[in-house]
Amino acid sequence: MQRGSTKRSWIKLWVTGWLHGSIRWQLDASERATWADLMCLAGECNHNGQICDNDGKAFPIDYIANQLNIPLDLLGATIAKCKAEGRIENREDGIIVIANWNAYQSEYMRQKKYRQNEATNKNKKTYGQFKNVLLSDSEKRKLIDKFGDVGFNDRVEELSIGIESKGYKYKSHYATILSWDRKDNGTHKQDTKSIKPTGIRIIS
Repeated sequence: MQRGSTKRSWIKLWVTGWLHGSIRWQLDASERATWADLMCLAGECNHNGQICDNDGKAFPIDYIANQLNIPLDLLGATIAKCKAEGRIENREDGIIVIANWNAYQSEYMRQKKYRQNEATNKNKKTYGQFKNVLLSDSEKRKLIDKFGDVGFNDRVEELSIGIESKGYKYKSHYATILSWDRKDNGTHKQDTKSIKPTGIRIIS
């Protein structure tokens, strides 16, 4: 993760597993509280379940105990038990890694990028025969400047038909049109280079 990444505000906790699962007999009350603190600390570090600094280096174990305001021996015992039960991954570099971290991500954070895409698409207009090509006004203007009105319409129709008939899914229809054009031009250039000159024999 880069410096300045947004910290995770939530982690997901399965209440049935927490109250009635194996964690009830694998860890005592103090160790369960420490385990919950470690998950929160991993969320704050925002390194995909790793408890480490911004450079990806392990925190000293006594530093973590101080941050969580718990005895050092309690932290050590909790980490040892969690490693034995597969809750924490074994790492030679000393970094504490929460196993199966994605399972603890909140639905809000996990779906955030999809909501952002939906919000972006709301500001776009539909084009093409099947009204399924999404472009903003600025994207449309750039494409017309590049390909002209006819070229713009041809490319939009090609994409519209492809989406409707074959179920194409693209994150950005604007980028897709540019990508298709680039591939087409690359093919044309390659074909041109592959043509070998032929000699013409003049018979007198």
